[in-house]
Amino acid sequence: MKDKVQIHRYTTHFESPPNALTTSGIIEGALIRFGGGYGCLQPWPSLGDKDLNCHLQSIVKNDPTEQVLACLKCCEIDANARTKGIDLFHNLIIPRSHLSVSLFPTREVGNKIREDITHIKVKGNNEVLKVAHYIENIPKEISIRVDFNSSLSPNEFINFTSELSQNCLHRIDFIEDPFPYDHHIWEQYSNQTGLNFALDRGPKDAAIGFAVRIWKPTIYSQLPDTIPTCITHNMDHELGRRYAAYQSAITENAISVHGTGIFDKSKNGHGLGMTEILDELEWEDLA
Repeated sequence: MKDKVQIHRYTTHFESPPNALTTSGIIEGALIRFGGGYGCLQPWPSLGDKDLNCHLQSIVKNDPTEQVLACLKCCEIDANARTKGIDLFHNLIIPRSHLSVSLFPTREVGNKIREDITHIKVKGNNEVLKVAHYIENIPKEISIRVDFNSSLSPNEFINFTSELSQNCLHRIDFIEDPFPYDHHIWEQYSNQTGLNFALDRGPKDAAIGFAVRIWKPTIYSQLPDTIPTCITHNMDHELGRRYAAYQSAITENAISVHGTGIFDKSKNGHGLGMTEILDELEWEDLA
């Protein structure tokens, strides 16, 4: 690439397994500084992504992966705003976000949750009886989303739904990636259970078998053609989460509640913000 690329490596630490297919509580990522802007690169090899070094080397070889292209798009948007002294969040309304609950937390979701929370997303696995018990105890006024990260078989999914009360089934907003995507199978089990499916890890051109498409702006550079879309962060660095929040605020034809987490407007500034924090990090040239 013509302009110099600099990186800051970081690790994200999780108190409990972040999803059904990831046993490690430590995930490697890198912030990218390019052309005066910043982006976030945090792949999940346990979910099928190439590892971090592979993505970084694709930059060196000038043959960027899809995830690198998404990161560089973030850098470009951020750089343009920083150069012009523009706060990307000025006058934007950040949509509401669901509350994400890790895989089997140590405590139940209590009644003392923030008043603005209308949806809770639970990370599930193939211990479906435990997952069912947990979500049955979510406060009755809350809508439920469950992400299985393709860890179930269709039979396990049916066992899961059979454990749920009718009230709980009616409160399920969608089931994300119950099992690996096959549009025939997804359509069959969505129709059989009456539950909406949401596709995250699947072909970019997939169009049937689900009601909602998940879009992570730090993974794919282009908004999927399928609508409606739920925009989420990649459980990555705060900069990546802020970029997801920005995209959720400017994207049309999307659902009203996304998965971008808590937004700290005190860190706003030029571009995506966090300028003082980013300036204090150690950066190295990518070679």
